[in-house]
Amino acid sequence: MLATATRVLENAEHPMRAREIHAAAERLAGELLRWTSVKGILAAYAEGYGARFERVRRGCYRIKKTRLSG
Repeated sequence: MLATATRVLENAEHPMRAREIHAAAERLAGELLRWTSVKGILAAYAEGYGARFERVRRGCYRIKKTRLSG
């Protein structure tokens, strides 16, 4: 689930609403995914040291940009 949501946001050209991410993840996985699972992954990985996603505004996410040192 985490890999699927990550891939969806990596391929996105703009921030996406959680419902859009859920629908795109289902298409990518080729199966139905629980809404609560997708929502939980987005929330869990949008904060803290291991954050993969950035919450742009309520219910809207994008892939977290990494900062290069140097």
